[in-house]
Amino acid sequence: MQGYVALLFLLMTVLLFFSGCGLLIKDPKIDVKNVALESLDLSNVNLLVTLSIDNPNPIGLDLNSINFDVNYQQRDTWVFISHGQRGSFTIKPGVNEVTVPVSIKTSAIPGAIVGALAQGEIILQINGTASPNFFGISPQIPFSTITTIPLKL
Repeated sequence: MQGYVALLFLLMTVLLFFSGCGLLIKDPKIDVKNVALESLDLSNVNLLVTLSIDNPNPIGLDLNSINFDVNYQQRDTWVFISHGQRGSFTIKPGVNEVTVPVSIKTSAIPGAIVGALAQGEIILQINGTASPNFFGISPQIPFSTITTIPLKL
């Protein structure tokens, strides 16, 4: 009988944990803090994308990955130009900053570069997800931003 009660208690605890994971461990909040032009030449545009990751939990969390796409605005549409990613790492409780380098081939966006240089700026959209590891469960937490990058030679 005691074994049955212990098994039932364990089963209820596991179900509560996995069905209401938000009650015990909260998802981190991810924002794009900054997108900076690192360098620009005839073949590449190199950006540094800084993400602010707020971990509201009292313990550190492992992130399996952060993945995002970088798009530029061409009239009324967004055109894919590059992808950024960072592999597995740990965040501490509170606010963490992570900088991810992104390289864009200018051959992929010749019209955008010419127009951006003429205007002195380029409008970018960044859409991505972060995958924290909650005891083997890896939800996809989305983040997105639109930003304007000044281009000065």
